[in-house]
Amino acid sequence: MLQTLKIKNYAIISEVDIDFHKGLNIITGETGAGKSILMGALGLILGQRADSKSIISNEDKCIVEGIFSIKKYKLKNYFNDCELDYDDTCILRREVTSSGKSRAFINDTPVSLNLLKNLGEKLVDIVSQHETLELNESSFQLSILDAIADNDNLRETYFVAFNEFKNADKEYRDLLNREAKARQDEDYFKFVLNELIEANIDEHEQDGLENELSNLSNAESIKEVAFSSFNTLSETDSSIIDQLRNIKSNISPTSKHHKLLKELVERIESTIQELKDIATEFKNIAEQTQASPDRLQQIENRLQLLFNLQKKHRAENNSALIELQNKLQLDIDALRTLQSKIEATEKDLAKQKSTLIKLATELSLRRKNAIPNIEKEVKYLLENVSMPDAVLQISLQKLNEENLNENGFDKIEFLFSANKGSNFQAMNKVASGGELSRLMLCIKSLISDKVSLPTIIFDEIDTGISGEAAAKVSVVLKNHSIKHQVLAITHLPQIAAKADSHFTVFKQSNSHKTISNIRLLKNEERMNELAVMLSGNNPTEKVLSAAKELLN
Repeated sequence: MLQTLKIKNYAIISEVDIDFHKGLNIITGETGAGKSILMGALGLILGQRADSKSIISNEDKCIVEGIFSIKKYKLKNYFNDCELDYDDTCILRREVTSSGKSRAFINDTPVSLNLLKNLGEKLVDIVSQHETLELNESSFQLSILDAIADNDNLRETYFVAFNEFKNADKEYRDLLNREAKARQDEDYFKFVLNELIEANIDEHEQDGLENELSNLSNAESIKEVAFSSFNTLSETDSSIIDQLRNIKSNISPTSKHHKLLKELVERIESTIQELKDIATEFKNIAEQTQASPDRLQQIENRLQLLFNLQKKHRAENNSALIELQNKLQLDIDALRTLQSKIEATEKDLAKQKSTLIKLATELSLRRKNAIPNIEKEVKYLLENVSMPDAVLQISLQKLNEENLNENGFDKIEFLFSANKGSNFQAMNKVASGGELSRLMLCIKSLISDKVSLPTIIFDEIDTGISGEAAAKVSVVLKNHSIKHQVLAITHLPQIAAKADSHFTVFKQSNSHKTISNIRLLKNEERMNELAVMLSGNNPTEKVLSAAKELLN
């Protein structure tokens, strides 16, 4: 419920604080007094676009603030989802600077304009000549039908199931796309994998092969130099080892008389032993080194294969080739896993779709069963707003199961006939603005007991009616306001007389400027306001009496 609306520096409104009440709040005033400006200011806290031109000149900014009681709206989860602090009293505020910069707040927390608009739609429902256009929208018509048919819980269950099905279907299609791509690559992957498996690659073999290749390529020179070195060290008559032995023999007798000579003898002996080992190594190398053209060719072929594979797959070494082999094996194994997952997902999708069709069928049946009663009740309400020949017909068309959407598989269309003998057509083709407004009033009244409606604002719903029709509309408005807060802007005294709280919008001028204001009328003032609405300024006693009779 809208408790208070505060406006500062908006259009020709300098500053007003309006406290609204439960029941029927009526707003009246002369044409141009500022009623539309009031609606424009309210629109700011409901997320409508701001215009710096609407700020009173010479002022820095305008501020509009709405204070709402939201305890019965069950919005705690919504606030939590939006990361907003919840309180049973909610404050929406909008600030617009003279430069056009706009800021929005919910409970003093800065928010985006979209979030402000989204919450505003849950708190205020404006019904005007423009807003009645939504009566032609299929989604709005369907929401009305479901509300009256008490389908809220079933529709929520269906909606959750539909989203789960849609997500599962998306996953299924992604799997199919992955499988199709994998299938395109599968033959190539298998070819490369077999090529690598047949190559039987060892991570460390390349270094060994390259060393062996070098040895075989230079076998003769290696053998020759090894034998030559062996002979020089130990086999010739004047071999190095023999020469060292002679030196040792010459020094040894004297070394016992000189400490340093003794140490040198020991070092010579150690060197002789080391050279004997080296000579043996040379001999082994010479004896073991054999030229082998076949082995040489075999190694060259193996290394060429490894080089070709590395170049082909842009691999730096054998380790990279083995890594590629493992990856290809995993990819091919994953394709088998992917196939199993696709089969399992297909089964789950079939089960989910079966459940979805059952829920959609139940929804459709409940809608179909509710239509005759809705048409009957709307007919009754239309008679009460002086449209005795008007008829609403609800067309329900069941679509193919393949066309399941978030609303089920029903296509709804409201058809309207305003006069006897007229064909039923879409409402925007046959209903006037005033007729649409009264039809919207009847529909809102019909669903008022089914859902917790927000504050409803009827902006000049009386357009195009007068006399008895106005009186009947006032009764429907009054009945509607028993359980819901209603704000109605009207030019008709018959409607204004039904107010629980009656406000008037008026202009005040001085030598500098004109400002618009609003105030709550008391009993005597209400009678005078109704009299002015009946006959203009300076009403006669007879008109005042008629106004008093309206109030009573």
